[in-house]
Amino acid sequence: MMRTSIIRDLVILLVIFGFIWGIISLFPVFPEKVELVSIEREQELGETYLEAILKNSDFEEVTSEEMTNAVEAIGLRLENALEGSEYDYRYLVVDDKMINAFTLPGGNIIVTTGLIEFCGSPEELAGVMAHEMGHVEMRHVVSRLVKELGIAILTSGDQFVMGEVTRIITSTGFDRKQEQSADLFACELLEDAGIEPRTLATFFRKLRDDQDNELLEKFEIVSTHPNFTHRIREVLEYVPDENFEEIPMEIEWEEVKGQLPEGRVSK
Repeated sequence: MMRTSIIRDLVILLVIFGFIWGIISLFPVFPEKVELVSIEREQELGETYLEAILKNSDFEEVTSEEMTNAVEAIGLRLENALEGSEYDYRYLVVDDKMINAFTLPGGNIIVTTGLIEFCGSPEELAGVMAHEMGHVEMRHVVSRLVKELGIAILTSGDQFVMGEVTRIITSTGFDRKQEQSADLFACELLEDAGIEPRTLATFFRKLRDDQDNELLEKFEIVSTHPNFTHRIREVLEYVPDENFEEIPMEIEWEEVKGQLPEGRVSK
């Protein structure tokens, strides 16, 4: 009788489990997905958050035409090599000694004067910007925000939400897989743009050797993965096609850096 009772209980449990499984199958609980935010909506959010960051942070937009034109020229060079992008990129230079670059939703890339000062050539800055464009094209930016805040909160337009979004964008890094995929994207884009991809490794090496610099602490590439040895090796392993031809960037970099606020020029 006890054995029969146990079998009966097991059958009842199986029936209950099957019923619950059927309910879940008919009425699934969908996780919030980045695909639920359209590119158009993402770009609208980007404009809103860009305005909020400039209004509510210490960032001040740089007015030097020579500096902004140089950054835009680098961006355009990369864009011309980028096929099939759905984004309208915008580049903004802000006066901040922190060595940093970060991306808002919708392809808005912010570069600090500290980063321009740190880069030894326009090609180095192109490597950083190509990396950021990788985050844009693979939708890492909006997916991170959706993961942390949820779609409803992210798209609410609430002023308190904007403050949290600003904090996430400017201080929270991407995960290791996202950084690696952005590195590879950057290498491929640089090659297509006629820029030596392994320049990115040079930039990473400089970051690795200067990690005691407190001005690096908010740089998302640094804040996520301070050990660059593996990433440097991966970038160096990327060998351009044998027909690759490097096309120098016609930017007088020292003149651009001469426009840095307060005459700051890197050593």
